[in-house]
Amino acid sequence: MRNKWGFVAINLLLISLIFSLLAPAYDLVTFIDLLFYLCFFYLFIGLLLWTIKGGFFDAITYSFRKVTNRVAKNKDYLDDFENKPLPSQMFKKKFVHFFLFQGAILLIALLLLLVVYYNG
Repeated sequence: MRNKWGFVAINLLLISLIFSLLAPAYDLVTFIDLLFYLCFFYLFIGLLLWTIKGGFFDAITYSFRKVTNRVAKNKDYLDDFENKPLPSQMFKKKFVHFFLFQGAILLIALLLLLVVYYNG
């Protein structure tokens, strides 16, 4: 994930390959549609990871672990729920930035192609 621009190039090559192999019609609208699907995937995953990394689900997870620890009939006394990592601690911030960067660059490319389509 070090070379972000390399992944952008790989994504555009992947879209071009799918476009050339599977497109029912070779027009700009079909290419824009394929670009939108990939852009949506990156932005959706990036925003979901950003929400998790921001700590939105930490309190809910901690509460569920606490209730489960008190209610469980077969308690494991060696299992300390307070020392388990929370969802925001499960992955690095660079991982979130990777998905958001890829989605943002593909969104810019998508918007440029839409301008070309509607002005041409």
